[in-house]
Amino acid sequence: MMTMHEEKFVLIENKEMTLRELASELEAITGYTVTDSFGDINRIVAQKPNFDDEFETFLVTYEFNETDDIVDATVTTPRNEKIDFKTDTVKVRLLSYKSR
Repeated sequence: MMTMHEEKFVLIENKEMTLRELASELEAITGYTVTDSFGDINRIVAQKPNFDDEFETFLVTYEFNETDDIVDATVTTPRNEKIDFKTDTVKVRLLSYKSR
């Protein structure tokens, strides 16, 4: 069974976009407005680092003005590149809607 918005989330997973573009997509899908276009960004550190991976993984949490629900976006960036999260694109790997 699909969870809330999952059928629309899969359409933007594995696409490259800026965090601001991702926020706009989430607003269009959920009908809510995000509190911050860039979300809350946290780096994910693997239990067993794979140094062959060519990317870094981040969890970006988006909160909304109209609800306590959140969306967690797992995104990746190229390894060993300085990324400006305000302007550079990231690859959206997974979106998770969490009801509170």
